Amino acid sequence: MFRTTIPAVLILLAASLLFSGCESLSDAAGSVRDRIAAREETRERTFAAAPRATYDALKSAATQMGYRQTRGGPAQGEFEAVSAVAPGERHGTSRQILMKARISAGLDGRSSILSVSLAEVLEDDSSNRPGLATRSALRDTPQYQVLFQRVSDILGVPAQMPGR
Repeated sequence: MFRTTIPAVLILLAASLLFSGCESLSDAAGSVRDRIAAREETRERTFAAAPRATYDALKSAATQMGYRQTRGGPAQGEFEAVSAVAPGERHGTSRQILMKARISAGLDGRSSILSVSLAEVLEDDSSNRPGLATRSALRDTPQYQVLFQRVSDILGVPAQMPGR
């Protein structure tokens, strides 16, 4: 009986050591996701308008700015669009801007919150390495302010910073 309990104890010990590492791996993956999400900087404005009206104004404003819708709709409260592919700073490179927006109802039930993030996609050498591009969040760009101002003008209501 003593011989069968030693292997059972060793198996139990090995299993507990193996599964104790899973929690730390899960924590590490979560912190990496948090760091990646932090890079996706989002700007928010609140509008005194219904979410559907804000969505329609966003779609119109994005079209005026040269974006083409690729995904989303008013029922989902999501809007994704891309700019035209433009030449980059050097010969053979290209640049494109991605817009992700989310519209949600405000706490008062009569307003909507528009959250927007912009990212730039750069392709260094499209002739030798097609499809290899880098994506980075746009932080210091006036496009956020231009977009919010156009949405505000279309709605006919001023945009407010969240929490005000």
